[in-house]
Amino acid sequence: MTFAYYTLGLFLYLLSSLEGHAVTVEAYPLHSMSLSQTMSDEFDDLAMLGAAIGDKRIVFLDELTHGEGNVFALKSRIVSYLHQKKGFEVLVLESGLFDVAQLWASDKAIPTQAAGNIFYMYARSTELQPLWQYINKHRHSKTPLILAGFDNRHSGEISLRDLVPAMRQFLATLPAVVSNEQYLHQLQQLLQGQLSTLPAHQQKQFLHTSQALEQHLVAALHRASHDVETLGFWLRVNASLRQMALVAWQQLRFDQHDLAMAANLDWLVNQQYAGRKIIVWGHYIHLNRHGGFIDALYRPEQGVTARVVADNMTSALPAKVRAESYILHFSGAQGRYLDFRDLQQVAVHSDETMLERRLTAQFATPVFVPLSQSFEPTGRLWGHEYKSTLTWAQAQQRFDGMILLPQITPTQLSEVAH
Repeated sequence: MTFAYYTLGLFLYLLSSLEGHAVTVEAYPLHSMSLSQTMSDEFDDLAMLGAAIGDKRIVFLDELTHGEGNVFALKSRIVSYLHQKKGFEVLVLESGLFDVAQLWASDKAIPTQAAGNIFYMYARSTELQPLWQYINKHRHSKTPLILAGFDNRHSGEISLRDLVPAMRQFLATLPAVVSNEQYLHQLQQLLQGQLSTLPAHQQKQFLHTSQALEQHLVAALHRASHDVETLGFWLRVNASLRQMALVAWQQLRFDQHDLAMAANLDWLVNQQYAGRKIIVWGHYIHLNRHGGFIDALYRPEQGVTARVVADNMTSALPAKVRAESYILHFSGAQGRYLDFRDLQQVAVHSDETMLERRLTAQFATPVFVPLSQSFEPTGRLWGHEYKSTLTWAQAQQRFDGMILLPQITPTQLSEVAH
């Protein structure tokens, strides 16, 4: 049944190509499923995706915006597939490193804790509630899907309440390290968004203290005189907070926080969860292989060739990690998404030259399109936030495969009690 399903999908595409209505590109149709079916275990249509991923240890799942509800639902289904059928064990979200680590360590239910601690467009998305419930359901099983975060920006309620006290408690366990209360107080101000006007001499002292603490932690790691996992965690938290401060003081560009996120993810992949199969979930601007752009958040409509390329999280990862990775891109032909900045709906429309429109024209469902195929169709694909575009060759530089939807729908945000 599975073979016939894919063969039919590909045959329809080749036939339409011969008739001059489309391009000869492999495109495999996926099931259309309701929200209640998001986390079902019917995965026959994902076999070609699984074959394309092969034995890669890390799979990146991107999104062009933070506000496409049916993209969230489809990504959730793929997470379930990777967990159940491909042996993936960890889901790393674009959310705070400390927040998600503490959330996972807590005994409280994941859906209850998500709001206020996981990035709000994820935590409050109606389409993502089945994912939080799924993770919670498997949490104490023999095969849990571990939850982690890679973001260096710690804005969750857990960080605001617990990060500084936890750091104080940790520092008390280290020999030859004296807890610096001024530094800890400044960290609390940083978390609360109150440190941007710190005088220059105090900024210098803050950075000196942060770097001195890092040296102590690195030395302790080399001595193996402490819990290595705990040392590594606090080393990353401290470095993440320093990066937050440098951005707040405009000593670094906003997009340079990707460098701290890359270091966090590298630590998760090679230290915290070494040897485990990992799913990484986040925005296209962080998860494409080619890199990001200076001021991409503020000028997404600027053409790709007109932008100044900067390292993003993925391009800043070590080459070995990138070689172990499969990057799956998600886009749609038309519809609406919810802008995460002002929560307004934004319309998307593809004309007949856009590949999203042409490659989904034969099916009323999403399609999986491998990018390894050598044929290069004419036309363009959507880029950052459906405002810039990419050629097929530019897409091949950034991703390994694509899932294209005929229609995108805006996520619905719910009020989740916590």
